Amino acid sequence: MLRKILVPIAALAAALSCLHGENKPPAGSTPVPLKTPKDFPIPKLPADNALTKERIALGDKLFHDTILSIDGTISCAACHVVEFAFSDDVDLSRGFEGRLGKRNSMPLFNLAWKDQFFWDGRAKTLREQVLEPIQDHLEMAANLDRVIYRLNRSKIYRDDFKKAYGPGQITKKKLGLALENFLLTIVSHDSKYDRVVAKKETFTKPEKRGHSLFFTPHQKGGAGCFECHSGPHFSDFEFRNNGLSLADDLRDFGVFKVTGKEEDRLKFATPSLRNILITEPYMHDGRLAKIEDVVKHYNSSLHKSPSLDPKLKAEGLGLSKDDQAALVAFLKTLTDPRFRLE
Repeated sequence: MLRKILVPIAALAAALSCLHGENKPPAGSTPVPLKTPKDFPIPKLPADNALTKERIALGDKLFHDTILSIDGTISCAACHVVEFAFSDDVDLSRGFEGRLGKRNSMPLFNLAWKDQFFWDGRAKTLREQVLEPIQDHLEMAANLDRVIYRLNRSKIYRDDFKKAYGPGQITKKKLGLALENFLLTIVSHDSKYDRVVAKKETFTKPEKRGHSLFFTPHQKGGAGCFECHSGPHFSDFEFRNNGLSLADDLRDFGVFKVTGKEEDRLKFATPSLRNILITEPYMHDGRLAKIEDVVKHYNSSLHKSPSLDPKLKAEGLGLSKDDQAALVAFLKTLTDPRFRLE
């Protein structure tokens, strides 16, 4: 069952008119409720960027348009592909002129429930996050002022932005808001696991065993995955050191680069396990090719360092081959069919 969450546009616009005048939905805008599953918490939608049909359509269009890149060859969708749950199928994506990125492309769904973005959490809002790849020299490599100039030259985009955000020049702020509006609407919750919970399907024997292992603490013979991959999103949205060794070629210290705190060294975002089977390869640098490799990582001795997450079993889980296979079978039930290739 889905809930519809809608920010009252008229009341909201009146309350925020002084602070956010340019974000007031224009007359004639069509409000769009965010449909959320009843077992998901109610998300804190941005009060100054109410969801409307016009804004979502504009953000979707911009997301797939190469106009946002330096030379008109790359779009956001180039590294965040719908069929891979808005992620990529390579370890490190290539941007402008084939330049190799430094981190694996994260999937883009259920973002309405997050309040920190990127593998290191450096962006606190989606509207802030979406503008970084446009300007990153390894990704779209564009000058943001130049992008805004191009958009303002386009009558089609001038009309689209007017319908979405009212009259006036297209600005960096409006660009970020439009992309944010679209991304907030990507919700994933229709997997076999969800249908089993709703008593519409049943697990196979291996899936049932995997489910038990997933939700049983490792101190009691399980895998204890739920300790970090918890709740309806199968993630606590925290940042952890999961026992990976430092890759010599990338020298990526994760959250430490943002905070400078030693306790944050080698910590990265805990990804959602929803759609995990279609978002390979895995980890922040895509070093693990298959889901079986991920299970093997946690089943073996982990790289020990001061910031290693205390919830992990440093010496490895020691699961049998059958139990490892059962855990993979359960993880496969988290795939949302909307992202499958037909």
